Amino acid sequence: MRLFVKFFVVLQIAIITLFNSSFAQQDSLISFDDVEFTDGTSSEADIVPSTTDSSTALESTEGLVFSDGTDSLSQDTTAAAAPVTENMSGTSAKPSLWGIFLAGLLGGFAAFIMPCIFPMVPLTVSFFTKRAGSRARAIAQALLYGLFIIVIYVALGMLITILFGSDALNALSTNGVFNFLFFLVLVLFAASFFGAFELTLPSSFVNRIDARSDQGGLVGLFFMAFSLALVSFSCTGPIIGTLLVEAASKGERLGPAVGMLGFSIALAVPFVLFAVFPSMLKSLPKSGGWLNSVKVVLGFLELALALKFLSNVDLAYHWNWLDREVFL
Repeated sequence: MRLFVKFFVVLQIAIITLFNSSFAQQDSLISFDDVEFTDGTSSEADIVPSTTDSSTALESTEGLVFSDGTDSLSQDTTAAAAPVTENMSGTSAKPSLWGIFLAGLLGGFAAFIMPCIFPMVPLTVSFFTKRAGSRARAIAQALLYGLFIIVIYVALGMLITILFGSDALNALSTNGVFNFLFFLVLVLFAASFFGAFELTLPSSFVNRIDARSDQGGLVGLFFMAFSLALVSFSCTGPIIGTLLVEAASKGERLGPAVGMLGFSIALAVPFVLFAVFPSMLKSLPKSGGWLNSVKVVLGFLELALALKFLSNVDLAYHWNWLDREVFL
């Protein structure tokens, strides 16, 4: 036991000795040669600045103007807000017009496969090929025919804009009564596609235009395109009306014309294409019951679009008719 105590004491002494020697080596790394001790009092030169420095400091602050910062803040915010509003107005108009144009394209392609237009394609193309006498002249007449279709429908869109004006279109897009009228109109269009009735123009007017299409030259081609627009109105009328209603709801000045431009291009291009390549007519499917199925599908699309306008009215007047559960 005594040996263990002696060994423990010797070990403690050795550890303390090693610790003190290492601490002394660490302290030896610090040099105190440049350290100078004072009594804590500082000179007046350190406390009081010189008169020359104070005078220059006072002179340098004479030109300063202090304000509460409201003017500069308002100027900065207005300057920053101006380009933002310009960007928003510039970017919001373009997508809406492009959307109307794409909707017109889809409507035109849908109208092309309707029962009032699709069976007329072989008759129209054969008329060009037989009447022209040569392939080059047939292509030229088909191009003019397609151009006249575009002119007629775009003129219809421009007429809507001229009659109502941009202010009226903006008012229509935000008016609850007109949104409800749009809903009723689209429901009537859907009923027409379902076969409840047909939208037709006066037969005397249609026959008169059709008779003038027998004339030769540009006048005959124009009235031929015009007669196509009138005869196919029972099928294209609901699509055109839907496009015009949708364009009016956007509040864009050129919306109806842009929508009719897309519609007429999609409707005219197939006639021109089949006149240029008549052999492609063999690949077309034959007319049949599937054309009526297309009308029924478009009728359901009309109903869906009608519910969109009714939903706008429901949100405006807080009727809570068309909530999420009803749609589901």
